[in-house]
Amino acid sequence: MVTFTTLVGYLLNADGNIYSGAVTLLLCGTSSIAMGANGLNQWWEQERDALMLRTRTRPLPSGKLSSTHALTVCLFWSVAGFMLLLQLNLLTALLAAFVWFSYLFLYTPLKTRSALAILAGAITGALPPVMGWTAASGEVGLAAWALGCILYIWQIPHFLALAALYQQDYHRGGYRMLPDNPEHDHATRSIIVVFSAALLVISLLAPALGLGGMIFFVCALAGGGWLLIQALQLLREFSRPRARKLFVATILYLPIIMCALLLDLLFKS
Repeated sequence: MVTFTTLVGYLLNADGNIYSGAVTLLLCGTSSIAMGANGLNQWWEQERDALMLRTRTRPLPSGKLSSTHALTVCLFWSVAGFMLLLQLNLLTALLAAFVWFSYLFLYTPLKTRSALAILAGAITGALPPVMGWTAASGEVGLAAWALGCILYIWQIPHFLALAALYQQDYHRGGYRMLPDNPEHDHATRSIIVVFSAALLVISLLAPALGLGGMIFFVCALAGGGWLLIQALQLLREFSRPRARKLFVATILYLPIIMCALLLDLLFKS
């Protein structure tokens, strides 16, 4: 999904001037640095992953891959991704480096210290479409920030729903996720509703900022409204089935609005 949102950002700002070489560099560079960051994250957390049911079968905690080999390969992919993006322009490469750094040195260590780690982690998912935008022009536009803002806000209910589904597993691994204490359940529900409502509002305002058209507006209204309904139902009753419904709603929301943006772009041209 990271690569897809990056591509959408590029297409939205390419103004019909799509260069296969630039797209190849963008997608390969983004994929490489994402693989590197994700792999380094797993290398860092392998001992905690071994304690969690959801992650203990990953290559490192299960012993299928050596720690040294994983570290070497992931560092290679990280550097390779940065160098590929540097061929496009400096701004895109620097944004990618910032995403890589914030994911590994802000989000990863904060996960065991504060429930607010999710706010730092959301940066990594918000900037890829902005990278795609800058890859096309070397500049950041207001619409790009609007798209990044939508993705940032979307991640809060998405990951809190995931944390609610696996709260015992996260607690077993020593992660400070918000729903890890039953006393915080109401706070979790309230935060999910607030960010779900904010997502709906920001998405509907986005066309006024130059992002999307009528198709996007309708899809954002329908998808965002459905997501907010799921969040309100979770607020009324905090349970795994309702958390799962919200999680599914967030998963479906993102590709729907991304495709809506592309459809608006297609009919506009």
